[in-house]
Amino acid sequence: MFGGSFIFFFLMIRRPPRSTPLYSSAASDVYKRQVSTQSTWGLRELGMKADFSYRGVVCPKTESNVACWGAEVAKGELKRMYFKLPALQEDEVRIKVLYTGLCHSDCFKLDEEWGKNVTWPVVPGHEIVAEIEKVGSNVKKFKPGDQVAVGVFRDCCGDCEFCHTGDDQLCSASIYKWTYDPYLGGYSTHMQLKSGFVFHLPKSIPQSKAAPILCAGATVFSPLKRWCKPGGRCGVVGIGGLGHMAIQFANKMGMKVVAISTSMSKEKEAMELGAKEFVCSKNEEDMKRICTKDKLDLLLNTAFIPDVTNYMYAIKAGGVFIQTALPEVTKPTIFNNLDLVANQKIFTGSIVGSRLEVEQCLDFCDKFGVCPIVENYKWAEFPKAYARLHSGQARYRCVVDVASTWDNLQNLFTSTLKFFIK
Repeated sequence: MFGGSFIFFFLMIRRPPRSTPLYSSAASDVYKRQVSTQSTWGLRELGMKADFSYRGVVCPKTESNVACWGAEVAKGELKRMYFKLPALQEDEVRIKVLYTGLCHSDCFKLDEEWGKNVTWPVVPGHEIVAEIEKVGSNVKKFKPGDQVAVGVFRDCCGDCEFCHTGDDQLCSASIYKWTYDPYLGGYSTHMQLKSGFVFHLPKSIPQSKAAPILCAGATVFSPLKRWCKPGGRCGVVGIGGLGHMAIQFANKMGMKVVAISTSMSKEKEAMELGAKEFVCSKNEEDMKRICTKDKLDLLLNTAFIPDVTNYMYAIKAGGVFIQTALPEVTKPTIFNNLDLVANQKIFTGSIVGSRLEVEQCLDFCDKFGVCPIVENYKWAEFPKAYARLHSGQARYRCVVDVASTWDNLQNLFTSTLKFFIK
C-alpha cells in the first residue's frame, strides 16, 4: 500500500543486536581525567575551579588556534573569545567548522534554566557541519577534507548497560558526554573530539541547511521511528524548529500528519511541509473534534506547554504521547492520570538519539529529501542570530556561516589587497 520507500525505511531502522560495546570497555579519556561527578560539583559549590585545561585554554588572539563566541556568566551577552586547543589525541579528529546551527537549548544552558551546574565560560553549539582538518594516529574512518557533521554528544563510557545495547545517548557513566560545557561547542572556528562521534554528511544535503538535522532533526526522528504507525494519525504540536522537521519525517514515514499550532499563520506552510490537516489549538471546535471523533494514534509535542491534559485527550486508547520539549526544570508537566491509566496511554520522553539513530536520520534525509528551513547569518552576526533565537522569532532555525565569513579571513583578504595595491 505504501510502496517500496517504506519497506526501505523499516529495513533501515532495524537495530542489530549488540553483543559488544560500541566503544572500548576502558573508561573514556574524559572519565580518566576527571574526579567523580559528585566531587566536581562539590568544587563548584565551594567556589573552587576544577582543572578543565584539557578542553583548551583561554589565551590572547595571537596565541590561539580557535576563535569562538561564548558567554562568561549566566545570562551574559555573547562575546568573542580565543582558545588554544590541546594536542590531538590518537582517537580524535580536529575539524574546521563550516556551519553552526543555534538551538534553543543553548539559551536554556546560558540562562542556567536547567540548573547552575555550568562551567564558565561556555561556548555553545551542537549542530555542526564541518571539514576534517587533522586526524589522530588511530583514526581510520576519516581523512582530511572529508565533509562531516557533529551533534549533541561527544562521549560515552562504552561499558554501561545503555552503551552495550546501542543506546549510548543514555550513557549513565560518562561525566561529560555533551558536545559543549565544559568543552568548546560549535560557536567556534575549530573543534576536536573523538572520531566515533563524528558522522559523514551525505552530499545531497545542502551544507548551509544541514546543521539542524543533528539536533532538531534527530530529536524528532528517533521517537517517530520508534513509534511509527504507517497509515495512522500523527499529531505534531508546535510548528517551529523541531515541529517543522517532525511534520516532514512523519509524512515520509507514511503517517497522516495533523499539525497543531496556536497560530493560523502556520497553516499554509504546515500543509506544504506534508501535513494533511491543521488544527488551531485556540479554536475550541477544532480541539473538540480531535478530542472526540478524530483522535490520534500518536502525538509529538515540541512546544513548552505545562498543562497537556487536552492533548492527552486527543490520543486514542493505547496511543502514545511523546514529549520532546524541554521547559525550565521548575515547570512540571500536568495531565490527567485517570485518562492515562484507564485508556492505557503511553507518555514518553525522547532525548535526541543514539549515534546509530543520528546516522539513520541523516540517511533518511538523504533518501527522502527532508531538509530544515533556516535563516543564514555571518560570523560577525552571531549575537544577532542568538537574539533572534532567544526571542523565539527564528524561522525555523538560525545557522551561521562560520568558515567563509569569520574575521581572520576578512583580515587576510584586506591585508592581501593592501599588499597588491602597494
